[in-house]
Amino acid sequence: MITLFLVLSAFAADVTLTHKGTATKDGKVVYIEQHEALFRDGEAVTAKTTYVDPEGKTEATLTSDFKNSITNADHEFHDLRDNRRYGVRWKEGKAEMWDQEVGEKERTEKIDKDFADGKLVIGGQGLHYHMRTRLAEFAKKDTAIAILIPGKLDWYSFLVTPAGESKGLKKFVIKAQSAFLRMFAPKLEVWYADDGKLMRYRGLSNLPDAKGGNQQVEIKYDY
Repeated sequence: MITLFLVLSAFAADVTLTHKGTATKDGKVVYIEQHEALFRDGEAVTAKTTYVDPEGKTEATLTSDFKNSITNADHEFHDLRDNRRYGVRWKEGKAEMWDQEVGEKERTEKIDKDFADGKLVIGGQGLHYHMRTRLAEFAKKDTAIAILIPGKLDWYSFLVTPAGESKGLKKFVIKAQSAFLRMFAPKLEVWYADDGKLMRYRGLSNLPDAKGGNQQVEIKYDY
């Protein structure tokens, strides 16, 4: 009976949530994000984002497993248009970035635990799944983060800055700390509801454009 109670309690604590994001550029829809995430006791366990073009064709997927780290998840981005894959993997308690293009040998870069000099290390969608339950903390002060870019086997320092509230949404601005990098990666802006839902995003897209280049988008989310 006790065992059955524990099983039922664990089952009740698992919740799967789905929502959709519509990404636009210059007023035109460029793709749709279909999100599905499993939560246990309020924290993300796994997540999957499917990127679909306006005609309904799947262009890419991003899968994440948060068992080792909520901020730096074990994750894989798979671009189905050119079959390129990259991400972060955890082995024996240590993480490494990896990148593999079609017909090429996989490239890797190990992540030393002290490389970020105390900054919060972010991989994949880790910042969102970390912030969603800690908005009050992030709203109090600037937060220094180190974002891993596995497609380049590199990382960059950013600052998450609270930018007030508007229409019931908390706004945060994310800027590269390097002036040089800011020329190539303009600021990112995110808007959160009090319950932790990401409602709006403006900035660089996870999904490259049709030519493989960076693209700036605005995404509005529906739940």
